[in-house]
Amino acid sequence: MNVSNSRREEPPKRGRAPREPKEPREKAKHPILRALGRTLATLICLGIMVCSLAAVAAVYYAVQATANDGNLLDLDNIELSQSSTVVATDPDTGAQVEYATLRSSNSHRVWADLEQIPTNLQYAFICTEDKDFYNEPGVNFKRTIGAMINEYLLPIYSSKQGASTLEQQLIKNLTSDKSASGVEGALRKLREIYRALCLSRAYSKETILEAYLNTISFTGTIQGVQTAANEYFNKDVSQLTLWECATIASITKNPTNYNPYTNPENLIHRRNFIMYNMWQQGIISEEDYRNGAAQPLVLAEEDTNKKTSSVTSYFTDALFTEVVHDIMDKEGVDESTAQSMLYTGGYTIEATVNPKMQTAMENLMLNEGDAYFPAGWHEEEVTSISDDDVQVMNADGTPKTRTGDDGTVYYYRNVRTQAAMVTLDYDGNVLAMVGGLGEKTKSLSLNRAYSVTRQTGSTIKPIGAYALGVEYGLVNWSTMLNNSPLYQKQDMVIRDEDYCRKNGLMGLSDSQLKAYPNAWRSWPRNYGGNYGDGSDLPLWNGLARSLNTIAIRVGDLVGASNIFNFVYNTLQLTTLDPANDVGLAQMVMGSQTHGVTPTALAAAFQIFYDGEYTTPHLYTRVLDRDGNIYLENNATSYQALTPQTAYIMNRLLKNVLYSNVGTASGRYPNSSGMESFGKTGTASDEKDLWFVGGTPYYVTAVWWGYDAPYDMTNTLGKQQAKTRTCVMAWKAYMEQVQANLPYKAFPTSDGVVERAYCTQSGLLAGANCPSRATGYYRADDLPDTCNYSHSSGVAAAQSADTAPVVGQDTTGLDTD
Repeated sequence: MNVSNSRREEPPKRGRAPREPKEPREKAKHPILRALGRTLATLICLGIMVCSLAAVAAVYYAVQATANDGNLLDLDNIELSQSSTVVATDPDTGAQVEYATLRSSNSHRVWADLEQIPTNLQYAFICTEDKDFYNEPGVNFKRTIGAMINEYLLPIYSSKQGASTLEQQLIKNLTSDKSASGVEGALRKLREIYRALCLSRAYSKETILEAYLNTISFTGTIQGVQTAANEYFNKDVSQLTLWECATIASITKNPTNYNPYTNPENLIHRRNFIMYNMWQQGIISEEDYRNGAAQPLVLAEEDTNKKTSSVTSYFTDALFTEVVHDIMDKEGVDESTAQSMLYTGGYTIEATVNPKMQTAMENLMLNEGDAYFPAGWHEEEVTSISDDDVQVMNADGTPKTRTGDDGTVYYYRNVRTQAAMVTLDYDGNVLAMVGGLGEKTKSLSLNRAYSVTRQTGSTIKPIGAYALGVEYGLVNWSTMLNNSPLYQKQDMVIRDEDYCRKNGLMGLSDSQLKAYPNAWRSWPRNYGGNYGDGSDLPLWNGLARSLNTIAIRVGDLVGASNIFNFVYNTLQLTTLDPANDVGLAQMVMGSQTHGVTPTALAAAFQIFYDGEYTTPHLYTRVLDRDGNIYLENNATSYQALTPQTAYIMNRLLKNVLYSNVGTASGRYPNSSGMESFGKTGTASDEKDLWFVGGTPYYVTAVWWGYDAPYDMTNTLGKQQAKTRTCVMAWKAYMEQVQANLPYKAFPTSDGVVERAYCTQSGLLAGANCPSRATGYYRADDLPDTCNYSHSSGVAAAQSADTAPVVGQDTTGLDTD
């Protein structure tokens, strides 16, 4: 081919020579657009800088906030978590025996290796909770960003979105870092993301999945798939079928809504949804899905018995609370962390409980057939009804309700009288405790013996006014005191609240109220409303009869502030109110703001053994899993009263039971001739009834009333609602637990002597005293000898000093 012919050169054109090309000029921009562009560029740069700083700050915060995680996320060690064991001393052999187990599941945690856990169970969780588990770095950023936009910026979804991976859920289980709203919710999510990233880098997916499946929570206190398999299907986890795997994986979404015992239909729908997910993600076949979905929900038959047997005693509940608080103090951690440590730390707790006494008390407090504590029922108004409540219904079967002025709906429930009992020895060891009547159905339920305060009524008289009166040498056994009010109406000291309320005088000051003589009243009254007969009575008689008129005069001598300081600081009745309880009414009559617990009150009566007080406690030591001492109880012991005062008070309180004028006359336990002492107590309007009794072995407090204070005479009548109910329960219990104990006497004191005294003057009997009785006195503080000429009053004096009771009818002697 002739290339030259195919591409020929054209001859040059004639004409004007070409001009030199000019440099192109930029097209002019509008000044406003130029300014906007610069502003936008600046904002973008600032945004990048702010985001960078925010990112740095977020990382710094996350690092600092998680710096003290310690072993919380150590997956190599969580397999070693063990339930803690409570041991007690067998009273017959003296050997240590297992009494209870503190655990967060209904059986000891049994760790299941991943190889034991069926693949279907593993993927039942993965397919529904975190389908990208094996492909993500511990956090699903796409879902997280979407959830955060929905939560904090723009509600792009109709409901709150979950974005937690299995790593993040495991972190929640291990750290209890679960705050979920507002700024704290965002910070919690930031901490969680950082921890998840760290966890994913440190451990394999298999290790993380194994830890997750062994720590996840189910209904009640069940934790871990092995425990769940045992609980729900009575199987080892390795034996679970497909539908059983899906069932277990369903419960964790919402243990209440998907509870297999209470909401089986909800659970079946959730179970089938999980198997559908597994089919759609290729884990199981369509046939497997359809066969599994057709299965009925069949649970292990013995589940009910398991749940019943796992309920802890009132003693164990109180012990758990005490040890948790001591761990909090020792480690400086919050309550949730301390509970987790106790549940999984493998501790051995050496408890003070006497198993035989605990069982005896539990059996008595079952109160079968209302054998000891009558059932007084009344309606109580509440704003919500729980599953345990006995709801009041209308005749047509609808709930009885009332709507308040503010729109609040009030419901009604029937409530009955309740009771509590607790026994200590004189070293402060709590030996038995029951915080309610009837069968206990829940662990960590309301413990009226340990954690509920009540007004003491007259039970405070001996531990305050009388004990200090004798200790300070202000009064003695036979000091004569006038049986009349400390303040008369004409003294205008004590307001008559009822009169003032009815006549619109409540707002007046005391000085303004002086113009209204009827706005005042005499004070105090004795039980039953009388103001005494104006006679002089020996101190022992006033205490035995629990006369307020006598006790107030002793309290006035001692001083209300001295009594408060003693019972609050020395006897550790720290639930009393320092601002409102420093008064004679509170410190002698027992009308405190809150009152005290039965445990604290029983501990206060220890001082009538030998004068020593020991802080009540439920354990002696806590050992770690290696047998080392981890905790020792922080009880303190000291002499609260001199042994002389303690012995005199012991003899005075004996009269409550053994004198025929005592408020519990004749109701002492028949225990091999062993003596006992005690004190009854009644709060205003019979809202709280008490008895605290002591024997040479034990001191026991018994309380009876309603959970919400209510006058028991409205439901039981005046003859039933008496302190003798508490006394007779104590008597029956003591006769049982002391049946086989050897005889023991209360300790005496060398500094106390018995002397005859004149029943008219209260002084030591002289040669001319026609009526005498025996009393107990401090040898270094004896009364003078009576040298009066006794011309009258012998019969009256004799009636005030009566011999010990011998088998008489005492049913009408409740004068407290």
